[in-house]
Amino acid sequence: MARQYESNETRKQQIAEAALQVLVHDGVGGFTTRAIAARVGVTDGTLFRHFRDKQAIVLAAMDLLEQELLIDLAVEGEAIDRLEAMFRHRAAFVGSNGSVGRLIFSEQLVHLAGDEGRSRVAAWRGRSVKFMLAALMEAHEAGRTREGTVPAALAQIIQGVLLTFALRANIGDPESPEDLDARIDRAWATLHLLLFT
Repeated sequence: MARQYESNETRKQQIAEAALQVLVHDGVGGFTTRAIAARVGVTDGTLFRHFRDKQAIVLAAMDLLEQELLIDLAVEGEAIDRLEAMFRHRAAFVGSNGSVGRLIFSEQLVHLAGDEGRSRVAAWRGRSVKFMLAALMEAHEAGRTREGTVPAALAQIIQGVLLTFALRANIGDPESPEDLDARIDRAWATLHLLLFT
């Protein structure tokens, strides 16, 4: 049987996707070139025909992760509706992807990716916080937040609830997609009751 060769861009995409899957399923401890190559169906050496080193592979995986994370920041509409869409998307993403949620909230991904990775993670976090603060400030100015609350503190509360979704997924407490959806519904309903009028 003839060997099938992929274009350089196709293979790079496959390697980045495999690297992200290794991070999701095996965590940082299982993040090896052998594990990545096995998921792609190539040898370890093939990886380095497409990437200069392991750090470059991590950065490519981070690009995919960033695309997924920033989808929810493009939502339009009323401030609280934007916050809800962001919350639901993030909670579902980190709640169903185990190690990725932990990686987003920790420094482990930064450790693998070096200084460039540190800059990227800081930028992700910055964009997310900026999005939340803008929506919360808009809701606050419209009189939609509870009296006496401060938008920055409300953003921390929302981030804390998202962190619980990541932690629960990370400790291996499996739940069906339906159960996760129900938990997200309950969490948002509670946040809405506590934070907004």
